[in-house]
Amino acid sequence: MPGFGRKTTSALIAAGLGLCAPAVSAATSDPAPPAALARNPDMAERAWIAAQTYHTVRRYFAHWDGLPAAYDWDAHFRAYLAEALAAPDRRSFSLATMRLFASLNNGHTGFTDEALNEDTRPAPFYAEPISGRWTVKLSRIAPLAPGDVIVAVDNVPIETWVAPIRAVIGQSSPRARDSLVVLRRYMLPERFTLTLAGGRHIVVDRSAPPAPLRGRTTPDAVTTTVRPDGTVVIAIPSFNDPKFEAAAVDAVKANSRAPLILFDVRGNGGGNSPGKLAAAMMDRPYAGTVVATPFTIAEFDAHGSFDPNDNPLPKAMVRYGPDITQPVPGAFGGRAALLIDRHCASACEDFAIRFKTAHRGPVLGEPSWGSTGQPYQVVFADLGMKLRVSTKRESFADGSPFEGVGVVPDIAVPLTATDLRAPGDPQLDRALAAAQPRR
Repeated sequence: MPGFGRKTTSALIAAGLGLCAPAVSAATSDPAPPAALARNPDMAERAWIAAQTYHTVRRYFAHWDGLPAAYDWDAHFRAYLAEALAAPDRRSFSLATMRLFASLNNGHTGFTDEALNEDTRPAPFYAEPISGRWTVKLSRIAPLAPGDVIVAVDNVPIETWVAPIRAVIGQSSPRARDSLVVLRRYMLPERFTLTLAGGRHIVVDRSAPPAPLRGRTTPDAVTTTVRPDGTVVIAIPSFNDPKFEAAAVDAVKANSRAPLILFDVRGNGGGNSPGKLAAAMMDRPYAGTVVATPFTIAEFDAHGSFDPNDNPLPKAMVRYGPDITQPVPGAFGGRAALLIDRHCASACEDFAIRFKTAHRGPVLGEPSWGSTGQPYQVVFADLGMKLRVSTKRESFADGSPFEGVGVVPDIAVPLTATDLRAPGDPQLDRALAAAQPRR
């Protein structure tokens, strides 16, 4: 389908924490053998990874205009090279490489090392900033409940404590970056103490047997719920496997007489852009995005190499779009609404963008992740390492920015700490009430 392509993103939060059955992961290379994960890369291997990093970023990275004007990739890389080659062990080398990639501030650009996750246990809770306060959303620690607010860790203020973790996370917005802090398990101590608002102290021991899970998780399959008023809620947890999109399309067709279908894509981390789902429920033309991707011309680069004041990074960009897709016969023509959150990412945002720009119905919730970009990847299979670089920068059809902004709801229905403490799903209830026509 025009305007749609394969997208990948990080695994869903619950799977990353080991808090529930894992969702289908994004496409990855074959796993490295255990011996590779225990091995410290030698000097030649480090140099090769560094060389591939420099070349791939220079040639394919599409987001230079999203960085501060003073950003100097060569200066960042030279500082990194000295650190990476002198790193005393594998962990230090990988963290240095992650910090370099994080400096590019892009959610589809980064470096991963399987060994760091293999060697560490997940945290038995998940938290992220909600209304400016680090709030627990999921917990397997008996005294720690969803809605609790963390103010310090090991007597260090939470904002200070998360700073070195933030430094290895490359994302397109602070909101997206902070959603991954607790998931960086290799940056967390094995045992630490949380100080909660109100003064309570909770010891986190990652080796302790976990308590039963508390908190609302993303389902591991498409679910369809018919509300008492006939409204149908179709919850789609992922687009990482074609079965999710196929089940959602079937649900739309099975409920073609519903007075309202609300698509709940909270927590949907993306996967493959759902062109078939868009076709099934778009009863009007809809626009894609404007795409920019680097265009390298050797002669242009050659001229620039003789001018010390010339910016050596790519200036030529190919731009295309937005494509306009016409509706197909039999598309759902009833009322529709869409509920998104900060974890609706990549291919999930492809769907949300088209839903919103077509004015298919109200978009509710909170701004989405704000990153897409068809990454180019380089796999170091013998080491269990991989890098990826975003090759395209997308904007909305009218030219307004998407990267780092996301899809902004028509009606804000933010998640609150009160929602997390309450039974049921108050955020969904408020979204459904807001989606009803005004009388």
